[in-house]
Formats: sequence, structure tokens, C-alpha cells
Amino acid sequence: MGNIKIRSVLVSECYTNCYLCMNTDTKEGFIVDPGDDALKISVNVSNIEMIPKAILLTHGHADHISAVTELKEKYNIPVYASEEEDRLLVDTRANLSSMFGNPVSICADKYLRDGDKFTIADKEIKFILTPGHTQGSGCYYIAEDEVLFSGDTLFHQSRGRTDFPGGSEAAIIRSIKEKLLVLPGETTVYPGHMDMTTIDNEKVYY
Repeated sequence: MGNIKIRSVLVSECYTNCYLCMNTDTKEGFIVDPGDDALKISVNVSNIEMIPKAILLTHGHADHISAVTELKEKYNIPVYASEEEDRLLVDTRANLSSMFGNPVSICADKYLRDGDKFTIADKEIKFILTPGHTQGSGCYYIAEDEVLFSGDTLFHQSRGRTDFPGGSEAAIIRSIKEKLLVLPGETTVYPGHMDMTTIDNEKVYY
């Protein structure tokens, strides 16, 4: 994968994968889905000597956003999220944070639409809107490194649950088939839960 380093940090009681993605040439990088345990995430940032430049959210559920405020303030960095998740991010009932006893209400600094491309740490990142788990769920794709952060849309031999408000089984299957399985087969998938996989590995299930 050239000059990219990705570390997974397991956080929250939901066993969420938070990812640290770093350009090894510059040491700059970004944090994907800091769902809890800000201190644990910060320790890992220090261990790999990463300079955080942004936080990327795949969707607005509590187990993916609960450490956002603390890390945003610590590193003074912007938060990127789907434009379709704006309500979920601020609504503590909808984002399930009230259920966990720690209400979280946040706003993104940069809201993204399907197909938007932006650059962080000299990496061009494409936002892919993949509704189904939530209405505004999305994935982040780095073509040059064949990397996909899939959040709770695509898992290893599985997919995200759709029984929360805004969820749709038909929509998530359509998102996976039409938006993700069309990516190069060798693309490594870094999901919000469970183990890594590849696009080729997941094609057999759809």
C-alpha cells in the first residue's frame, strides 16, 4: 500500500473499529470513527507519531462518534460527515447515545455529498454515500491505495443491521451492490466492526 499506514483501535462496548490512517512520508493522517475511548485513541496516535488533520465519520451512531468532541478539541481538527447525517449527529435519541447513558450531540465542519472528493495528508479521498444502515451512511475510498473505510455498511461476510430508525435492508443491499462491489476487487475493506476483508471476498455473498 505504498506510503499509507492504517492502525485499528478497538473502542466502545460495541467493539467498534476506529482507524488511524497515516501518510508515512509526512506523518500526517486522519481518524475514522472515534466511537469512544479518546485517551486510548490518543495514545495510539502518539505511538505511531501521527499528526491528525481531520476526523472522518461514516455515520452518526453513538459507537462511532462519542470521542469526537474530545479529539476535535485536543488536535484542533475539522470533522467530515455525510450531509444526510446532520440530524442524526445532533439528535441524542436518534444516534442512540442516550441509550448508552452518555448523550452526544455534534456538528460536522464539512458536510459531504455522494462523490465528493477531498484531500487530507496528501491522500485523495472519495466519499461514497451508501444509505441502508442509516439514511446518510457513507464510505471513504482512497483509490491510489485501494482502501475502503466501509463503516457499518459492509462487513466481513456480512453487512450492517437495518432495524434502527432510517435503516433499510433493500437500501443497504442496493448500496453494496451498486456502490461498493463495483470497486476494484483487490480493494481492502476496513469495516466498522469485525475483521478486514476485500471487495472480491464479499462479491460471493451478493
